[in-house]
Amino acid sequence: MPEQPAFFNWSLKKLLLTIPDSLEQSRVKILYTFLIFSLIKVLIIIPIAYQNNQVPQLKITLILLIAYAFMTKLLLSHRKYAVMISHLMIIVGMLIVLSIFFGIAKTINIMALQFIFMMILSGFYLLSRSYGIFYSIVAISPVIVFMINNGNLQNLNNSPEGLGSPAYEILVFLNFVTIILAHYLFHQALNRNVKEKELLNEKLQIAVMEANIAAQSKSDFLSTMSHELRTPLNSVIGMAELLSDELTSPEQEENLKILNFSAASLHTLINDILDYNKLGSEKLYLEAISVNLHSLMHDICSGLRIQAKEKGLNLILDIDEDIEYTPVSTDPTRISQIIFNLTGNAIKFTSIGSVKIKLKILNKNTDDISVRFLITDTGIGINAEKVETIFEPFTQASTSTTRNYGGTGLGLAIVKRLLTLFESSIHLESDEGIGSEFWFDITFKRNTQPTDNIISDKDHVYDLNGLRVLVVEDNPVNSLLLKKIFQKWSNIPDFAKDGYDALEKIVANTYDLILMDIHMPILDGYETTKKIRELADKEKSKVHIIALTASVSSNLNEKIHEAGMNDYLSKPYNPRELYAKLREISLKK
Repeated sequence: MPEQPAFFNWSLKKLLLTIPDSLEQSRVKILYTFLIFSLIKVLIIIPIAYQNNQVPQLKITLILLIAYAFMTKLLLSHRKYAVMISHLMIIVGMLIVLSIFFGIAKTINIMALQFIFMMILSGFYLLSRSYGIFYSIVAISPVIVFMINNGNLQNLNNSPEGLGSPAYEILVFLNFVTIILAHYLFHQALNRNVKEKELLNEKLQIAVMEANIAAQSKSDFLSTMSHELRTPLNSVIGMAELLSDELTSPEQEENLKILNFSAASLHTLINDILDYNKLGSEKLYLEAISVNLHSLMHDICSGLRIQAKEKGLNLILDIDEDIEYTPVSTDPTRISQIIFNLTGNAIKFTSIGSVKIKLKILNKNTDDISVRFLITDTGIGINAEKVETIFEPFTQASTSTTRNYGGTGLGLAIVKRLLTLFESSIHLESDEGIGSEFWFDITFKRNTQPTDNIISDKDHVYDLNGLRVLVVEDNPVNSLLLKKIFQKWSNIPDFAKDGYDALEKIVANTYDLILMDIHMPILDGYETTKKIRELADKEKSKVHIIALTASVSSNLNEKIHEAGMNDYLSKPYNPRELYAKLREISLKK
């Protein structure tokens, strides 16, 4: 912004350059117009008053000349004086009105009414609504007093008492010009202000459009990155699972545990980053699946015990007995994610002692069951001043936490946001150097339907013999993985490398099930599925299709069902989870 003009500045243009707001510029222009026309009017009155030997009028006009000249100079020196000068101009106008009513003319004439109108206009245009109302009341008060003292007002007196002609007529004309210019300048500023707002709205619309494009680009980028990261990770986890049945020495078992733990850690990290993005855009929703909390918690802890054992910690799971016999409807993936994050943190920040997971029933009826989850550790604890900040994204209790313990600082932020989906909240009690206890309550809908549990390790019967399966997968490593997995299940599926290859095989053969990759060259999984559903052969067109995808698209579930797929599994998937879905289809066959 340009510097303020010097005190001896006489340029309105220089002053306006220091005022960024068009409305404030307009007020300064109107005030400047009032001052200039006031100077012109007193310069007209002075010679006429002198010629007519009107000494009182001459003295008043000389004083007004000095006052108007000083106020003009003051206004041009700095915009901060505009408000003060506006008040002074209104006061001078009031004095002129009083002198006309009760001094010089002793009547209400057109000039008095002009000054009253200019006072009202100045109050609203130059100051504010409140001052406009105040000065309006002040301006009309002399009229009311004059009417009370002189009876009713029947005719407007236009006689030039106090001033000779043509001075009176010139002043009346100049007052009209002043009023017209004031309205013109304010209307000009108003139009300019509206046009500026319209231009800003246009820019805002462009910015919103660009932001939407950027958000879509980010979503596409995350989807692509998810696919590129999860696809090889699926092979790593799957091959590690296959190797678990071929161990020949304790050393191999130890190496495989390290591999599994590292792959699981990478999988968790990828999920945290992608889920945090979806939570931020409020595009993450809960599934409603029949779940046995007792079995789910044992499955979760089986993986966490390895992590705890490596640090010499005791991982304790304490569950109320009734929970085992009360299946509920919930999202097991999100429950697992919450427990993994909280318990993983507890293990990470605990060097000696134990970590305990406790589930206890708070309330139970025929429809609902309320359960409190508590995760307690004997770790480093958290300073009371840091309790709130640790739930913020990318924030940890101290700057040394990341250096000493690692992590992204997203875990607790994700837990906090996930719990809002369950209409719950996270609570923390901690003593620095002693330990911490995180807890939350969730009310679940009870479910009498059979639970869709994953086949456990102790279930050794894996047999899909006779199930006709087509695997549509463009990644050769993933195809090899699935081939090895199906061999363990006494099944040899057919393989197609892309959508067109799959259509040829479907026309030539009959299948009970198709495992369909989503992202493929030439013809992707969505289009391939639509073409299958359009086949003339009704038996082939109704084949059960399960999508295998590494995508994290926010509307993935919607797109899959729109394409005509029956179900989906996200990569990297657990082979036992895949087997559970295939076994269900095999039993219906």
